[in-house]
Amino acid sequence: MNSLREDIETLFWEGVRMASPDYLSLEFWNQHSDLRNALNNPDKKNYVFALGKAAYSMAVSFQKFISVDQGFILTKYKHLPEKILTQGEMGVWKCREASHPILDQNSELYSHEVLQDLLGLDENYRLIVLLSGGGSSLFEIPEEGFTLNDLIHLNQNLLKQGLPIQEINAERKKYSAVKAGKLLKLLNPNLKTYTFAISDVLGDDPNMIASAPTYPGSQYYIMGNLSASLAGMLKKANSLGYEATILSDSWDQSTETTAKLMFDELLKAKKNENKQAILLGGELVCFVHGDGLGGRNQETALRMVIQSQSLEKDRQWLFLSSGTDGTDGPTDAAGGIVGPETWEKMRAKGWDAEKELKNSNSYPILKDTNSLLFTGATGTNVNDLLVLLLAKRNS
Repeated sequence: MNSLREDIETLFWEGVRMASPDYLSLEFWNQHSDLRNALNNPDKKNYVFALGKAAYSMAVSFQKFISVDQGFILTKYKHLPEKILTQGEMGVWKCREASHPILDQNSELYSHEVLQDLLGLDENYRLIVLLSGGGSSLFEIPEEGFTLNDLIHLNQNLLKQGLPIQEINAERKKYSAVKAGKLLKLLNPNLKTYTFAISDVLGDDPNMIASAPTYPGSQYYIMGNLSASLAGMLKKANSLGYEATILSDSWDQSTETTAKLMFDELLKAKKNENKQAILLGGELVCFVHGDGLGGRNQETALRMVIQSQSLEKDRQWLFLSSGTDGTDGPTDAAGGIVGPETWEKMRAKGWDAEKELKNSNSYPILKDTNSLLFTGATGTNVNDLLVLLLAKRNS
């Protein structure tokens, strides 16, 4: 019999698998054979720009189905294999890394580099954009009258305020020369453009995914999203013997509200003697206080620990909150995993959980109590996945 820890990680990885470019590409191109044939027609050359945290894996998967004549991959630091990063290329692809969630000099440098390629494309080419979350900071050229430093300060301030991504991206567009469809306005008007996106935006609004460098103006397709991941997790949970429920696939509340919801669900679930899995997906909102280190998923896990500290330890449970891209905030952890023993571990090691919470310092305390999930870059990005598991009550 698997432990709760094994089961909760199995469910998380099932959610990631259902959003992986390999899985999504196979499903998508089987359903769009006419489009596949059109893109493989040799009457035009294909230039493919892969942008975002899933750019590398999307590019590799795409090339299994569609011919690529030239390509450019722009992704987050540590998201390219080391050998490819060192060489700066992979076959027909130029491969570059820049900063996320705050842009940096490489964001602007490599954005200009790919733009020079794109400006050279005429009607003998198709432009195909593979888009995933993170593109907003990776691909950026300041609008006239603004500097890179202006945009860095803007993004820092926006992220600290705990705003929904829709509001953040709406502000980013005002200062950008390539967001909100502006990229296409710079290019040859006879260039036909296609965009294939893995959505990390609730509701899959193409105006918001990576701040919409090619929307409106291109033929746009959503290949994968959070709903599909949760559906796969529900099926997997049932196969593991859990009574499973999805609370929401579009949750966009604060870490505080989220932890309160999951704690209330824990109290309700304890009344049922059977194994239970409670699933939640969305984009958590995190207000930053102080100068601590952490992320929205880690903070949600820490809040869950604090709320459950006085709960009777009569039954095993485990709670996971994690980003599907493998990084939560500016840390190397994907998120946090906590249970009924976590509070005592924190106290035994001398931590004041509520004090650390006030300083937005969830990472060190969770790391010291072996309560972090480390995955590395997963190759995809469809928001946050939260899982609450309860073991069967002992008779």
